[in-house]
Amino acid sequence: MINEEFEESEEVEELEAILVDVKIIRSKGQVTLVEWDDEGRFRRMLVPREVVLENKDGRGLIVEEILEMGIPYGVNWEVRIQKSFVITGVQVAQQLEVLGIWTKEDYECNPSIVQQAVLGAARDILIDLYAIIRTIPKQEN
Repeated sequence: MINEEFEESEEVEELEAILVDVKIIRSKGQVTLVEWDDEGRFRRMLVPREVVLENKDGRGLIVEEILEMGIPYGVNWEVRIQKSFVITGVQVAQQLEVLGIWTKEDYECNPSIVQQAVLGAARDILIDLYAIIRTIPKQEN
């Protein structure tokens, strides 16, 4: 009787497992690299190949608890990027003026210049990102 109850409780736990829809990036040997949307943030994880229920369309399903035990893939940008990375409206306005965007017509006729203005406002952030990239060890790539 105890064994039957144990087996039934295991089955219930298995049925309650949450399956996560993942994109299979690649599989090599016994390891699969998967990607999923984690509440608006894309994440990648290395997991054993046998735990991914693969579809033919390059997608798969994996039990959430197993996914959480995988090895994170890629650079953890959140811990490396400064919280002060902010582009202000003033910075964008200054760049628009520097590049000659003064009117609605200027804006509509020169969308690529407008993009350059935003990138110009982000120049300091790009410089800081470049410095961060240079400090990342090769193993973390």
